[in-house]
Amino acid sequence: MKDFLSNVKEHFRGRWIVLTLLLVGSLFCTLYAANGNFPLAAAVCAIPFLLIVTGMFVNHPVISFLVLFTVNYGIMGIIRYVSFPLPISVAIDVLFLFTLAVLCVNLIKGKVEFKQESIPFLLLYGVWVAFCLIQAFNNTTGVGFQFGPWFKEVRPMAFHALYVILIFTLLFNKNRHIKYFLYVWGAFILLAAVKAYIQRNRGFDSYELAWLWSVGARTHFIHSGIRYFSFFSDAANFGSNMAFSMVTYAVCFLYERNKYSRIYFLVVAVAAGYGMFMSGTRSALMVAIAGFVLYTLLSRNVRLFMISCSFLILSIGILKFTTIGQGNQFVRRMRTAFDPEDASLQVRLNNQKAIKSYMSEAPWGIGMGVGMGADQLPQNNKYWIVSVTPSDSTLVYIWMRTGVVGLVLFLLLMSLAVVAESFIVLFRIRNKELRGILTAFTCGSACMLVAAYGNNIYTQYPNTLLVFGLQTLVFMGPYFDRQITSEKEKALVQKEREKEKDALQSDNS
Repeated sequence: MKDFLSNVKEHFRGRWIVLTLLLVGSLFCTLYAANGNFPLAAAVCAIPFLLIVTGMFVNHPVISFLVLFTVNYGIMGIIRYVSFPLPISVAIDVLFLFTLAVLCVNLIKGKVEFKQESIPFLLLYGVWVAFCLIQAFNNTTGVGFQFGPWFKEVRPMAFHALYVILIFTLLFNKNRHIKYFLYVWGAFILLAAVKAYIQRNRGFDSYELAWLWSVGARTHFIHSGIRYFSFFSDAANFGSNMAFSMVTYAVCFLYERNKYSRIYFLVVAVAAGYGMFMSGTRSALMVAIAGFVLYTLLSRNVRLFMISCSFLILSIGILKFTTIGQGNQFVRRMRTAFDPEDASLQVRLNNQKAIKSYMSEAPWGIGMGVGMGADQLPQNNKYWIVSVTPSDSTLVYIWMRTGVVGLVLFLLLMSLAVVAESFIVLFRIRNKELRGILTAFTCGSACMLVAAYGNNIYTQYPNTLLVFGLQTLVFMGPYFDRQITSEKEKALVQKEREKEKDALQSDNS
């Protein structure tokens, strides 16, 4: 009886504390409301709900991740309809840091573990983060260090990807979590494709038209037709992301064993391909080509490689040397990707030539954040023209801000990451299905480097979370492979025990 009462007391102790706090809070809320201080009363009333929500996130960190993923994927479309009191990057920072804090609490509690397999990637990317921090001392323009603009730019350029690597390392504990991630991501891809379909067949809504006429008309209403952007920042970002998604899900489809998952992956891949063509983004075609070429190399199938190369050469030949499909606006747009005299391409090349004459004397770049916002460089500054020239790609942007040193370092680090991922996929993963999914992740994330050459989208939302998240999962591949092997061995042992048990029962009978 004494033990029973002790257990009851222990069970209700925490609840009595909660009830006491709620009672005290209610009294203060009533007091503030009686005195006419309704904002403070509302704030006091909100505290219990905030505590409950925080507790829910701490106990279920995946909820925090889903909120982060949803906001990260749709934020550029949301801001067309809703005004945020904070800059977008700050709002994303808060979600990143909150999710990371929740996972750290669970790490301390022993509910999640830090996988050592991702440490090489963390160290590799840490070199880039360190370089971006050193850029604070870059005084090429002679204006001195400005913390605000530098910090505003270094967060998406360096810190966000670091947060992603840490979050994926801590959150993904089971092999099945990779599948869950693919299901969720696929749902957002389908939504993006549906939104592009609505834009094409029902037209743009008033908010999208307002954005187009104020910002995007010049690049979205072009001679070859209208470029659709779904709920992404622009058509270039949308098209590149859809090409990246199509490559990833198409390869996953080839290796998935579950019938329903295969159908789902195929539908997502087709929807992503549809979105890619609706965007009218020429570089997106190169992104898809690069991804599939890398897949043929990693598949180690000579026949597949020869067939793929033949199909690729045939497709490029049709686009470059024939007029087949010229009546379709999207085919016309893609065909210009192989025209060296294309006006848009010439403008890009001319801009790069103009910038090159300045950058030859700035091997470390003009510095991160220099000339941004209200802190514009004076027009008599030698590098004023560089600070106000719009960068047409992520690699050109990195070149302008960090110079040839930063550009070479970035490309070297990202190339090493792709090589390391390819090595893991080829030689360290024994499970065929897992190897196929990780191959898809490697091809998808690698082909985004091609997109980074064509458009300034590598650090745009939602790409950072997706690209670096997939790369982290590839580096964690051996961890999941050992887990699968262990589960199979346990299942085999259990099966043998059941056979022995059945044989013993048969003998006794």
